[in-house]
Amino acid sequence: MKKMFSTLVVSTMVLLTACGGGGSEAKPADSGNAGGQQAAASGEAVTLKVGHTLADTSHYQVGLEKFKELVESKTNGSVKIETFPNGALGGERDMIEGLNVGSIDMVLSSTGPMSGFVQEVTVVDLPFLFRDADHAHKVLDGEVGTDLLAKVESSMGVKALAWWENGFRHVTNNAHPVTKPEDLKGFKIRTMENDIHMDSFKAMGAQPTPMAFTELFTALQQGTIDAEENPIPVIMTSRFYEVQKHLSLTRHFYSPSILMMSQAKFDALSPEQQKAIEEAALEAGKFERETVAEMEKQYLSELKSKGMEIVENPDLQPFVDAVKPVYEKYEPQFGKELIEKIRNTQ
Repeated sequence: MKKMFSTLVVSTMVLLTACGGGGSEAKPADSGNAGGQQAAASGEAVTLKVGHTLADTSHYQVGLEKFKELVESKTNGSVKIETFPNGALGGERDMIEGLNVGSIDMVLSSTGPMSGFVQEVTVVDLPFLFRDADHAHKVLDGEVGTDLLAKVESSMGVKALAWWENGFRHVTNNAHPVTKPEDLKGFKIRTMENDIHMDSFKAMGAQPTPMAFTELFTALQQGTIDAEENPIPVIMTSRFYEVQKHLSLTRHFYSPSILMMSQAKFDALSPEQQKAIEEAALEAGKFERETVAEMEKQYLSELKSKGMEIVENPDLQPFVDAVKPVYEKYEPQFGKELIEKIRNTQ
């Protein structure tokens, strides 16, 4: 009996060690990416889950499908990508928080909720800051954009892979056309949880109401809020034309996005896999921007055909004048030099 008991104890200890039951002792302390290297050596594929809040027909999803294709090709299938649209993994703020605790592998998020994590990056959310998409791309792909991604990484402890795009944002509502700031007076308009966005709409006379994107359609349908603001591809793919009659192309904010990854998950990959992820993020980001441009042209005519009344060329100067107090408030935070550097980029 003693011999049988001893044999059982030894067998159990061997089994626990093989299954990782040895806890921290089973991991070499000096090997940050040992997990990925071990998985690669064993031939096991690593699966990364990527979440976003937009529809499965959106530009985000199209871009992430391209990202999936590129990653799986560049890693010969050793890294698999699973996409979760429609807020399946939570709202943007929830998913960003999940990156730090390891419950979320990757997220594609607008900069809207970033003010609660790293304020510096929200300089790009200032109203009427960018002339057009080319201007925005030059800024974000250059020194300013690189510095901002570095601040995201150092402040949040995540891997900021690349700038993607949501597009220029426009106002929709059910009451009347918006051609001047006074037309927004009294509107309860849904905004992201972003102080700059809320201050901008207050300056234009509206009543900003921060709300998770996943709650927006129902709130519009039930009349809890009067208006919302989003890029054309979002308005179309989220079917806001079903609950909003008027669209005004105010272009009040340019809305970039960041593809981010849990730093722990990134560190667990082999160097080759990390390189593939970084390259794929940049390549798919460019593809996604092209998709946004194509969707904007196509969907504008489709929104008209679905009954939306569109103000295509409102005079933007009164809106620009109305938000001057926003610049006065945030210039000390971001620095006049940085704002001018962005504005003057050619």
